[in-house]
Amino acid sequence: MSYWEENPRDQTVAISDEVVDLSFRIQCKALPVDHGWALSQAIQKLLPWLPQEPHAALHQILVAESGNGWHPPEEGDSLLYPSRRTRLTLRLPQHRLDEAIHALDQQSLHFNGHSLQLSRPETQRLSKLTTLYTRFALFNKGEDEDQFLSRIRQELASREIYPRKMVCGRKNQIKSASGSALTHSLMLADLTPREALSLQQKGLSEGKDFGCGLFLPHKTVENQLQEQE
Repeated sequence: MSYWEENPRDQTVAISDEVVDLSFRIQCKALPVDHGWALSQAIQKLLPWLPQEPHAALHQILVAESGNGWHPPEEGDSLLYPSRRTRLTLRLPQHRLDEAIHALDQQSLHFNGHSLQLSRPETQRLSKLTTLYTRFALFNKGEDEDQFLSRIRQELASREIYPRKMVCGRKNQIKSASGSALTHSLMLADLTPREALSLQQKGLSEGKDFGCGLFLPHKTVENQLQEQE
């Protein structure tokens, strides 16, 4: 399902460091594909303010596809095997950075029989690309794809964000506070730079503390050149 409108717009904006990504190198033998909720609960023991902070979010841990044809499994109980380059990342406002680094650096997080050792914190500014996606946008109970896209458009319009293109992708069932939740991946394109920055800074209204509604740059050859400009 998609929503598509032509009429490209142009606008420039400086990428501020008001909200940034804070990442840690991890030591971890394995973790479940569907780890967002359990990981969030472990992090909230150290950062109890995470769900209430409007500009804070937790990235789900991604393990890159390999050059030999291996792809991460899709089943939630399957295991991922992080490499030395795999990182745990939080999106945080500047006023929370020092507190988060102090609380998490050199800590071990334990959940569902797995553990993560965190170290080497680094910060990175958000992207200036204007095509963004989230791997997990929460569906409401009984909602179809048209209703889902209409609800997302209304939420974004209330914040003066008007994507010209919206495309639903893969469905996932993930663990959540209610036991499980249905999600869709969602790509938004032809945003203005201001809209793209605002969307990265705040995401969608639900689920950011366990990896939902958090937007990342959708990188193609064309927009990677845009990012380098």
